[in-house]
Amino acid sequence: MPMFQWSRQYAVFVPEIDAEHRAIFVMGAELERAAASHAPKARLGEMVRALAGHAEDHFTHEERLMREVRYQAFEWHKKQHDGVRRRLKEFTRRIETGDREAPSELVEYLSHWLHGHTSLTDRMMGARLRNFERERKRAS
Repeated sequence: MPMFQWSRQYAVFVPEIDAEHRAIFVMGAELERAAASHAPKARLGEMVRALAGHAEDHFTHEERLMREVRYQAFEWHKKQHDGVRRRLKEFTRRIETGDREAPSELVEYLSHWLHGHTSLTDRMMGARLRNFERERKRAS
């Protein structure tokens, strides 16, 4: 069974965030297939850099939104992003130096992290973003 399969259980019900999450799931699935087929390290490195770039854009976007709504759990949430940022850099370095275990380890790590993060941490953030939007509409 694929490790990166989007389902409604990962939705945060903020359309732009859900679209970004779905894109990360797609990129993760592509990386999973490439790792399983022992793709060349240059291809794997390219895929990890693209995924890390997309994740960085996504994290920056979420962090901006959280600051805008004065999300009380911002620091806790950002620390989780920072941990993934560090791990993606480590995995990128390992893959680029030819570590053949790194791609499958990355797939497993990222899959578990993404499932847990989206289903709890991001859902909490999504609730705050939706509530903020409702309050703003009521006030106008």
